[in-house]
Amino acid sequence: MLPDTAADLRMLYRAAEARAARLRVLVEASQSLSASPPDGIAAAAAEVALKAAHLAGFAYGRIVTEASPVLPGSLAVPLSAPGGAAAAVGTLLLEQPLGVLAPEDREALGIIAQLIGSALAAQAREQRLALLLAELLGTQEAERSRVAHELHDGVAQSAAALARRLDLAADGDPADLAEATRQARALVRELRQVIAGMRPPVLDDLGLVPALRHLAGEAGEGLSVTMSLELAGRPGQDIETALFRVVQEALSNARAHAGAGAAVHIGLAETDEGYRLAITDNGAGFDPRNQPAAQAGSGLGLAYMRERIERLGGRLTIASAPGQGTQLVAELPA
Repeated sequence: MLPDTAADLRMLYRAAEARAARLRVLVEASQSLSASPPDGIAAAAAEVALKAAHLAGFAYGRIVTEASPVLPGSLAVPLSAPGGAAAAVGTLLLEQPLGVLAPEDREALGIIAQLIGSALAAQAREQRLALLLAELLGTQEAERSRVAHELHDGVAQSAAALARRLDLAADGDPADLAEATRQARALVRELRQVIAGMRPPVLDDLGLVPALRHLAGEAGEGLSVTMSLELAGRPGQDIETALFRVVQEALSNARAHAGAGAAVHIGLAETDEGYRLAITDNGAGFDPRNQPAAQAGSGLGLAYMRERIERLGGRLTIASAPGQGTQLVAELPA
């Protein structure tokens, strides 16, 4: 039916204007958030929040990422991360209402909240990846330094001593020849230790269980390691590598932080869901909430280990407290 009064025409015009205003705010919000660099997301989100408040008839709009009191008449809209994540990444808080909130405006606010939530979640992922990348690069440099020191202080010195002994053995002296043989064998052992520290051949050749037994045998003095390893067959290569690195990291941390005489138990078993690795020590323990992502001498760091496990569809949990030891559990699907 066509409108037959001026009042009807004005009503339709105002409704069209309102729809155009909502659409404009939505488009501008999407463009502003998508075009902002990672360090500009917060400012863009704040600007979008203010525009959303004005659109919905509020004086102020802001983004809060922690629990904040909501004053009477204010409206709090959760900013959900994409992908159906249960936890919100923040709240769009609209304050000081200037009128009545229309249903269409509430729907527009929901869309704006999704846009802001997606942008903030992406920013958080970028920051986390940047932190992990910096940690990984630092770890690689530390590993190169460790290998260089081992080669320089161990293998290179042994090779130089062997060369001198071979010079002395040029006259065929049996004692010098015997000593040269001993030094050559020691050099081979040192080289194998350096190679095993990077990636033990036994992991590729024989599998995870022999590699873990070898790793436990190399744990060093002052650390008592017991094991319970029950696998019917070899896991996939990615799973083998991930579980081996978790044990390597845990033993490294135990040597550095658990204290003298610490006992470590490593349990690995297949479950209905996949694989479960539990590493428990009776050392000094720590507060996981205050633990840096990586520490000097802690290898790849627990944060990188968790990221690696999660990328394979599993999870890594840590239970510890000062004076109560540490338990680290890695669970991976088959």
